[in-house]
Amino acid sequence: MRILSFLFGLAILFSCSHKSENIDNSVIIGDSHRNYTIIKPDPAIVVTISHEDSLDLNSDGISELRFAISPIHTVTEIGSETKIYTKNKLQILLSGINSPDALNINAVLNNNSAWSDAYSDHLSFLIQSYACYSYDHCLSWGNFLNTSGKYLGYKLGEKFGWILVDSSASELKIKEYTILR
Repeated sequence: MRILSFLFGLAILFSCSHKSENIDNSVIIGDSHRNYTIIKPDPAIVVTISHEDSLDLNSDGISELRFAISPIHTVTEIGSETKIYTKNKLQILLSGINSPDALNINAVLNNNSAWSDAYSDHLSFLIQSYACYSYDHCLSWGNFLNTSGKYLGYKLGEKFGWILVDSSASELKIKEYTILR
């Protein structure tokens, strides 16, 4: 009887499922079967110097990300800079130069990626800048300068998402983004 009780106890012990402490929440850009909804605005959302816009990325009624283009006044002509502003501890995937990374489809977003500070409630990031200070001296900077079909990765809490953009010196088009569920 003791052997039977011992075997019964072992059977119960080994049949219990143990939850892993290391849950993989990785997201592949373009994958459509995770904890988000893919939104493709038609027409695309257009941000210009005269029109900024923002996105609510988790449907809580609060915009976590704002896009704005500002003029840079120079002697020869007006340049511009495109910035994003985060709220509610939204994190942005950064490149090696501590600037938002321009990602391709199928890029992996996970906890091992280089994310911006999780403890700051309001951050701003320059995603592109272009200005000419003389007729032969122009400066440009940023991973999203004159890009088409590039993705901006973000993290909110333990969930990941992306925003597909086309960017030039004069406008930013938001062509697709994910809303976290």
